[in-house]
Amino acid sequence: MAYALFKDDEKLSRTFPTKEETLKKAEDAGLVESSEGKPRLEDDLKIKPCSPDPEPRSEDDLDWTPGDPTS
Repeated sequence: MAYALFKDDEKLSRTFPTKEETLKKAEDAGLVESSEGKPRLEDDLKIKPCSPDPEPRSEDDLDWTPGDPTS
């Protein structure tokens, strides 16, 4: 199963193979806060399961969708 970062029902990131990798990429982008020692996504962001991207992406590709305010 693939996972991606969503705000409401809009997919903001490419897909990742695990929730943990999605959270790490969100943290690398500055979208994670620490609350009581635990990582927490900012605002209304959520990691949700989704269909994988139609074409595999390499690590050189953008993690976040172009034009998105979080990028």
